Amino acid sequence: MWAFGVFFGLVACGFAVATYNEGATDFRETPSYKESVQTQEFPEESESSGSDVFEGNPTEVAPALE
Repeated sequence: MWAFGVFFGLVACGFAVATYNEGATDFRETPSYKESVQTQEFPEESESSGSDVFEGNPTEVAPALE
C-alpha cells in the first residue's frame, strides 16, 4: 500500500513539474496583456539624474530634543 502512495506521489509531482507555468505563457498572447505592456510609462533617465534628486528637495532640520 505504501508503494502505491509513493508511486502516486512521484507521478503527481512529475505532472506538476511538466505543466508548471503554462498559463503564464498563454496569458502573454491575450490582447489585455499586450495593451497593458504598451500603455506602461517608464521614467526617462534625463528626468532624474543621480544627486539632483537630493539637491532639488532639501529636508527640514529636526528640532533638538533638549
